[in-house]
Amino acid sequence: MAKDTSKFTIRVDQLAEALEISLDRLVEIIDFFDSDPDDEWQLKENDHFIFLNKKQNERIFSQIGAFAIAKYMDSQDTPSIWERIREFLTRHKEKLRQAFINRKIHENCSSLTVRNNRHFLSKKDVVNILCTSYPRINQAFDAIRRSDRPLIIGEDFDDIDGVRYYSLNGFSRLSRELATTLTMKDRREWCDAVEVVGKKTLRRIVDELEGRKQAIQRVKDRAKTRDKSTCQITGRKHTPHKKVRLAAHHMFSESHYPHLATSIDNLITMDEDIHQEFHSWMGNTKVACTIDHLITFVCERYPECDEAIDKLYAAKKILGHQTPKGSEGQAQLKGKADDQAA
Repeated sequence: MAKDTSKFTIRVDQLAEALEISLDRLVEIIDFFDSDPDDEWQLKENDHFIFLNKKQNERIFSQIGAFAIAKYMDSQDTPSIWERIREFLTRHKEKLRQAFINRKIHENCSSLTVRNNRHFLSKKDVVNILCTSYPRINQAFDAIRRSDRPLIIGEDFDDIDGVRYYSLNGFSRLSRELATTLTMKDRREWCDAVEVVGKKTLRRIVDELEGRKQAIQRVKDRAKTRDKSTCQITGRKHTPHKKVRLAAHHMFSESHYPHLATSIDNLITMDEDIHQEFHSWMGNTKVACTIDHLITFVCERYPECDEAIDKLYAAKKILGHQTPKGSEGQAQLKGKADDQAA
């Protein structure tokens, strides 16, 4: 079993800075601790510190180790060192907590979705980020509902395809409620920090998503221009006198092949009616689709469109073999291939 190193987080340079001494002075103190195994000043491996590199005597300390060194310096009549190390450890602990919250949010925001110009997170993701349980979230929700400012459906929460989602504002209010009502102090502090740090992290994620959305729209517009506003399957062209609704279609689907979402080579302009017909043929718009699916579709439904089939094979040579993101996309592709083979 791997050694638990999670409590050893303080680098030597951080500790020296917190103690307001040079690295050389800190090394002298560590050598003093190591010099006499029978005196009262000891640094114990796996308790006060662990070695990063034993041959080079490189260590990383725990809070207990930092306190041990600070206690020694305090005994040497160094004024106010005790308060300085307490302040440093408090700030260090807060930075660690914020880093873990950032990581927790990044690993549990895949459900982030837009509805009525608001971003919503699934209840599952909210539970995971707050490190709580479904019953405790329900309890917090009921407590807010009984308050003079209950959560509002459509604004603070909503049910999407039968799944409960919370808007970022609703998520923030649940965090605040748990930060004031949970029994354990450490749990309250986590939810309190999530309420503060979470807003900033989620804002950055939302900004990135919005930027990506705009980039995808720009490349779709470029694809239509490249294709001269003409359906690449039927050759129908949109003109001021003849309206043809056109769609820029991702041959490798946007959600399952996100690395190709902004590649113009992965886009083809299609009559919107044919576009909808293709996704209906696939099952729905959420199914992972590939350029091979589109080739099969055109061969089946539009066998007279020789040029379109030639263009798709040319695009396939450029795009090559692609692997979908996640096991869900791979399972969908296998299911569709089995259906077509049957």
